[in-house]
Amino acid sequence: MYYLRQMRLTDKPYDLDQSYKIVNLTVEWCKKFFTAPNIKRRKPLCLMIHNTPAREVYGEYCSGNNWLTINLHNCVSIKDIVTTTIHEYVHFCQDLKDYGKMTKKMGYEKNPYEVEARDNEKYYTNCWRSIKYKVSLTHRVS
Repeated sequence: MYYLRQMRLTDKPYDLDQSYKIVNLTVEWCKKFFTAPNIKRRKPLCLMIHNTPAREVYGEYCSGNNWLTINLHNCVSIKDIVTTTIHEYVHFCQDLKDYGKMTKKMGYEKNPYEVEARDNEKYYTNCWRSIKYKVSLTHRVS
């Protein structure tokens, strides 16, 4: 028997396919909500989603390759997936040329690039309200 239910941000994704869909929908939401800078010769954004237990990070953005990576192994709830995706997308929108210098000077936690990215995570509820009905809500009941 199948039924539909309202998913909450604290829920675990039903499966990896659903997790991938949440990441992709969150990126699409971010494209509408945040403005990426127009940087000459910038490569298109490449979204990489993996499930690697060996890595401790939730996600990362590589400005050199323009890769936004989400590690689903560490994102155990829907909220983790959405906030991590928003956080890394904010880095995509930043001009990170002084990122390393700021990290050395102020440390990771006080780096203004990280502060801005963390501050924008607060929009996860707006994002989730916008995308949750596009995520498959069908679950199997035994």
